[in-house]
Amino acid sequence: AAFGRYQLLGGTLHALGISIGFTQAAVVLAVAFVESPFYVRGAVAAFEAVDADLLAAARTLGAGPERVFFRVALPLAAGGLAASSALALARGLGEFGATIIFAGSLQGVTQTLPLAIYAQFEASFDVALAIGTLFVLVGAALLLVLKIAPAWARFASISPYRPAASTSG
Repeated sequence: AAFGRYQLLGGTLHALGISIGFTQAAVVLAVAFVESPFYVRGAVAAFEAVDADLLAAARTLGAGPERVFFRVALPLAAGGLAASSALALARGLGEFGATIIFAGSLQGVTQTLPLAIYAQFEASFDVALAIGTLFVLVGAALLLVLKIAPAWARFASISPYRPAASTSG
């Protein structure tokens, strides 16, 4: 409603010659609007789980606020941030309601996978089934990557705190 032609924001944009409704930008805005609470909730929980004593210790060792955030808080919250990103992404891929209302289902312009499945139910059930199967396979691939990624990180030893090489000999 905020972006409607007769609303404050939409009217201003329309006067400037900018149309958002039924465009790819509308798809992005609709998905971001609906999925951002899922990400924000997880991100807040991830940062709340960071031990305040570790942040205080970094400050007492002379680290400034930016260094404490980027070198201590952010790495400790990274797992929760990744999980909330995955949740928002998975939920966003399946978004239907806000997208069809705000962006429509224009084939080749604003049609997302869920909207394509919905459109194909009437035209060709086989095509709808194929698209749905593709959707499930993409989701399974994402889950597999999320399951394997921590093992890759451990295997690669990407920790910045590697023990010094032994020079005895």
